Amino acid sequence: MKSKIILMVIELIVFCCVLYFLTVNFLTKTTAGFNVSLDGNGYVVLSTFCVLILGYILGLFSGSLYSLVLGARYKDQLEFYARKNEKLAQQNEIDSDDREALQRKIASLEIALDNALKNK
Repeated sequence: MKSKIILMVIELIVFCCVLYFLTVNFLTKTTAGFNVSLDGNGYVVLSTFCVLILGYILGLFSGSLYSLVLGARYKDQLEFYARKNEKLAQQNEIDSDDREALQRKIASLEIALDNALKNK
C-alpha cells in the first residue's frame, strides 16, 4: 500500500513539473530547435510546448492501451480465482452446516444419556 502511495506522489510531482514547464514555455513562446522535415525540402520548427504536449498525449494513449491489454490478459485469471473463491465459500458453508448438525446430534445424545442414567 505504501508503494502505491509513493508512486502516486511521484506521478503527481512529475505531472506538476511538466505542467509548469509547459506553461512557462507557452507564455514565453520559446522554441528549443525541434526542426521537423516533412518532405525533405523545408523544416517546421516546433515549440517545446507542442513537443511536450505531443509526448504527453502519446504517453497517455500508450499507457491506456497497455493497461487495456493487461486487463484483457489477466481477465481469465481473475475469473478463475473468483470461481475458486466462490467454491471455497460454498464448501466452508457446507462444512459449517455439517458442524452445526453434528453439534445438535451430540447435544441430543448427551440429553438422552443423562435421561438414561437418571432412569436407571
